[in-house]
Amino acid sequence: MTPHPNKEGREPLNREKIVESAVKILDAEGVEGLSMRRLAAALGVEAMALYHHFPNKDAILDGVAARIIEETGPAIPLAEAEADWKAVMLSGPASAGRALEAHPNAGWLFLGRQYSTTESLQMLEAPLQILHTAGFRGQQLVDAAHAVFAYTAGWYILTSGEGGSWSGPSDEAIDVAGEAAPLAASLAPQLRDWSHGMEEGLRALLEGLEARLGK
Repeated sequence: MTPHPNKEGREPLNREKIVESAVKILDAEGVEGLSMRRLAAALGVEAMALYHHFPNKDAILDGVAARIIEETGPAIPLAEAEADWKAVMLSGPASAGRALEAHPNAGWLFLGRQYSTTESLQMLEAPLQILHTAGFRGQQLVDAAHAVFAYTAGWYILTSGEGGSWSGPSDEAIDVAGEAAPLAASLAPQLRDWSHGMEEGLRALLEGLEARLGK
């Protein structure tokens, strides 16, 4: 049902419109440019109007993260984790990877914020539940979660180009090194390309964690 315009001729503000506008600002200006005042201006309302729909900026950012993930298609349902927990675990980072490819400025939306709302905690709960289904308990579960989170976060940082020298060797460095680094020279284009290998590495990590389960 299409909402009726208000007296000023605008459609009433709602959560969907706020998130949609926030995604546009994120894509254009990054997380730093996405303030409540900036978002309100883009929507043609006062900043206080946003608080009728979201309690704070973090809640809006969680809504943006969820919207971006939805665009990439759903991860494998958690219910299937009992049959193949590694495939289910892999599907989450794969979806996030596609999301970051479509929205490069969203990287720190997933990696650089504390879980502070119910919606963000649900994003954390899902991988923890997958590991729990696989048989991880207590500190083993925590250690496995840290390993998975650290691997995927590191990969996304490098994909974003924020990884410093590990984003790949520069042509200038290769020229200066000459024969001192033959492998780095021959593999330089591939070393700069972080679009391959993420899932293979994560699967190897998951298989290693499974092999250590209960030890």
